[in-house]
Amino acid sequence: MAATIRRDMTMLPSSDAPSGHPHVLMYVITSETSDLAQVYANIGANPATNDSPFATFAKFPNVVAIVHRPSQADHRILDSCDAFVASLDGAAGVDPKIMEFWSLARDATLPRHILAFNVVNGRADFDELCAISSRVLEPDLLVRYLPIDSDDELSLTGVYDILTSEIHALIDGKWITKAADPEHIAITSSAREDLFDQLAYLVLDDLTLENHTSGLPISVTKLETAWSHPDVVTITPIDDGVGASTFDNWLSGLNPVWVPVLTIADNTYEAFETRERVGISITQSLARMWGPNEDLKLVQKISGEVSPVIVIEANQVAILSNNLTPGATLSTENSVAVLVAPTF
Repeated sequence: MAATIRRDMTMLPSSDAPSGHPHVLMYVITSETSDLAQVYANIGANPATNDSPFATFAKFPNVVAIVHRPSQADHRILDSCDAFVASLDGAAGVDPKIMEFWSLARDATLPRHILAFNVVNGRADFDELCAISSRVLEPDLLVRYLPIDSDDELSLTGVYDILTSEIHALIDGKWITKAADPEHIAITSSAREDLFDQLAYLVLDDLTLENHTSGLPISVTKLETAWSHPDVVTITPIDDGVGASTFDNWLSGLNPVWVPVLTIADNTYEAFETRERVGISITQSLARMWGPNEDLKLVQKISGEVSPVIVIEANQVAILSNNLTPGATLSTENSVAVLVAPTF
């Protein structure tokens, strides 16, 4: 018999709960040789400490990224995340472990995003990374933004938006948006038609799609709305601050995917509905957490046994510790809460 979910108003989030989507954990895997400081800068995040795998976002306080190299990748972490990002280094190519984890994320239908950096000075430029990504990661990869090199061709200065035919560029230290030159529009017309077709078949209603296939024009506004569809997977050039706002738009649309069931007494909730600090161990050193990020004495509970949790590092979404037991509930000692991982 299916469990009955009852809503006890005393357990629902308070009005002063943190705003935004609650508790999103994103897994980022980059190459073994990538400069991690560059990776953090590219995604607009700050590492919690010099040797911490956690990265936090000033704009998105409820989103936390775990940044790993392929040698650190753990499928248990991916299994408990809400999104996956492949950070591809033009100087290093695509590691087989990134390919493996991308396939797992695609099978789990997690939101996914590909970031391309070192596309000017690396061995592979943006076009080559797009071709590789389409071949070994995402056959239906959509490309909307193209990188624009600086005059000295040593860095990026902006991106060209194929969908809107606009240029977003850094000029005299300020980001500006301007209409593309006719030359840009002409040389990208084929790519624009391909993008229109891909978006049309992905998300447009039957009537609009029929009009499109009949040769009638489609509203660009409709296609921009279509771009936010969760099934859209894209690759973003992300060097030198370029592409950061595009990635921010993707981050802002993330929602919790992996949500354990929280049981308190006879009541059942989704984990993010709790008012108390609770969590569930993922690996021997990582636990996902929900509720207020308070400095509390936590314990893990396994079959009635209680043992203290020594917190090494904590944030709103996860903690690092030692000697955790995967699957165990973390809470304060007097709590009766139990978390059970979701199954898909």
